[in-house]
Amino acid sequence: MKHGWAAPSPEVAAHIRATAERLQGTLDELLAEIGQQLAPDTPEAPIDPVMAEEIAASNRDTVGRWVRANRLRPGDPVPADLTAQILDVARDMVRRGVDERYLVQGYWRGHNLLWRYWMRAALAEPGPPEVLSAALDLAARSMSRFVDRTLAGVQKHVEHERDQLVGGMPARRLETVNLLLQGAPIAEERASTRLGYDLSRRHLAVVLWQAPGMTEQGELESAADAIAEAAGARRPLTVAAGISVLWAWIADPGQPDTGVLDEALAATGTTVHAATGMPGDGPTGFRLSHQQALTAQRLMFRMHRPPRLTAYEDVQVVALAAHDEDQAREFVASTLGALAEASPELARTLRVYLQEDCNASRAARRLYTHRNTVLNRIARADALLPRPRPGRGLQVGVALELQHWLGPRR
Repeated sequence: MKHGWAAPSPEVAAHIRATAERLQGTLDELLAEIGQQLAPDTPEAPIDPVMAEEIAASNRDTVGRWVRANRLRPGDPVPADLTAQILDVARDMVRRGVDERYLVQGYWRGHNLLWRYWMRAALAEPGPPEVLSAALDLAARSMSRFVDRTLAGVQKHVEHERDQLVGGMPARRLETVNLLLQGAPIAEERASTRLGYDLSRRHLAVVLWQAPGMTEQGELESAADAIAEAAGARRPLTVAAGISVLWAWIADPGQPDTGVLDEALAATGTTVHAATGMPGDGPTGFRLSHQQALTAQRLMFRMHRPPRLTAYEDVQVVALAAHDEDQAREFVASTLGALAEASPELARTLRVYLQEDCNASRAARRLYTHRNTVLNRIARADALLPRPRPGRGLQVGVALELQHWLGPRR
């Protein structure tokens, strides 16, 4: 007996181990359903692909830890899951101002789904009814204890983090930024004073991020400084939106060239990715430019190999056209026909050709190939279209952009 926890009989332990092994085969399906159940459904919840990745990794760690423990040591108490990854996600949610109820509900929704899958796996295992009953009883107590203790540890960390933030400059800055982004009625002069940043000017918003676990101290801030300098502006206003995410605003950026900003980001030698909005004036421009940067970021996350930096201006049409994804995909299929399933090289060549106003020489330079090669590919691509391209260049161009940015259906 461990700390009042009675050890199971060999038969019950074997049943628990077999159930855990069976459940291991459906873990991806379970985690996908947990992700859908925990999808942000409140105004406070963050719509952020980086945080979504961090939460998914946290879910995988927590669920996998309990299942793995019951495979290796069936029936033993499972220690609380309080890894740095779990606590970092909780801290990020506090900084975003997410209601703690969302965190608590998330753990218990995950618990309920895990228990449903566990029961299904347990009932599929052969054995006497009394063994099944004892195994289910022990698993239920173990799972509830694990979630209870993990959640208690996370809530304690959240309280500590909130105490650390209250009254500090980072907390006031983040609070003010969140109010501005929500369109709350905060006086422009007061907000400018709290931020140390003049909101009456013109703003270019930038969202910078790295893959979870890849962030080195100061890399995101250095990348933001490099982009601001390339835009011909002073040091930007920055807010840490998470361990791996930084929000930035550049004042009076002029007319930033995406290529120049991309080169500046590349020169930092980091793995930072960035998305920019369009310059806008005053508090409204501050908010809209940030929303545009987030939209560009979400499109980048759909790609297998996203570019290092994307400007909303370059994906604006795609963002609008893809508002209803199912309809957007139907449009791509009907407009491109066989070209949608052909060699990606043909679609890419036609896309660049249309972007260059049907100038084969300029397209060839961008594609690092010969002009005749471009013309040959264009002819092959045109032959695959269901209807002739002349007079339908706009539709074909939009379909190619949608196909490029949406990628395969997930």
